[in-house]
Amino acid sequence: MSKNAKVLVTGGAGFIGRNMVQGLLDDGYGVTSIDNFKIGGREHIPAGIKDHVEWVEGDTRDLELLTATAKGQDAVLHLAAPSSFLMYEEDPVDGASVTTHGFLNVLEAMRRSDIGKLVYASTSAVYEGNPVPYTEDMALAPPDLKALSKKWNEEVARQYSERYGITAIGMRPFSVYGHDEFSKGGYANVISLFTWALLHGVTPVVWGDGNQTRDFIYVEDAGRAFRTALAADLPTQEFNVGAGIETTFNEVLEMIGAELGVEVRPDYLEVPISIYAERLWADTTRAVEVLGFRHEIDVREGVRRVVAAARAVSDTTQQSRLSSAQMYFETLKRG
Repeated sequence: MSKNAKVLVTGGAGFIGRNMVQGLLDDGYGVTSIDNFKIGGREHIPAGIKDHVEWVEGDTRDLELLTATAKGQDAVLHLAAPSSFLMYEEDPVDGASVTTHGFLNVLEAMRRSDIGKLVYASTSAVYEGNPVPYTEDMALAPPDLKALSKKWNEEVARQYSERYGITAIGMRPFSVYGHDEFSKGGYANVISLFTWALLHGVTPVVWGDGNQTRDFIYVEDAGRAFRTALAADLPTQEFNVGAGIETTFNEVLEMIGAELGVEVRPDYLEVPISIYAERLWADTTRAVEVLGFRHEIDVREGVRRVVAAARAVSDTTQQSRLSSAQMYFETLKRG
């Protein structure tokens, strides 16, 4: 796809979306974004992209608005959906509605507007219950609503691909984190939550014994994976978006403590929810060999960037909000 093409980004004001849009602009794309600004408020959009994107306020469940916005676009990059499993625990009906209804509307708007390329965010959660490392050809039996909704998206994307010729590349991000997760508050990645707590002298809270693992992928790397898929001439398929490396929560805490120069003594709590992944680990063979994507920012460098960004926050009200963000889970029902 030509780098001067027009791309519609859904959820462009969100954490991943803001970084994605910046990369698209840097690559020379024209960008329009539709967003409800529920999580990524307008105040979080960096000045460098705010005036260079056509922002449309709305919901992907509004088919008429989405279809009108899609006209004249060359491709769609779909991110709009609740990004944290906690969001589905908090409001399962709305979470599933946005994820499934919104996604079907995206495909239908593309069909009506004769747009042939879609790159969309699925999730690594579709693999839960399988042994690690996760490969794209594994059988999927998602145990929770977020993962099930995303699996449905993948199946519908393939149907639209087969019936209407839309190339749909599904990206399965693993544990995405980065320097500007502030808008996500308690929904943020544990690297940010631990950093915000430790920076302000608050004891970090760890579910379980801290030996659970995640395949952490920095937000700029994740965005580059999506943009690589957008530019690539590939048939409909799915790709893992990860580093291919397992890191425990305890190792992350050690890195943050070393960067801040503080001793870390976590508070280990019993896991408060019934469905919880002990290990997340991507097999990145297909991403490397077919897509041509490999991560560049390792966890230690990523932690440095998260710490530096957190240190730069000067507003005392925001500092207080961030320092307690890790306890958001206490507001959720157990089970």
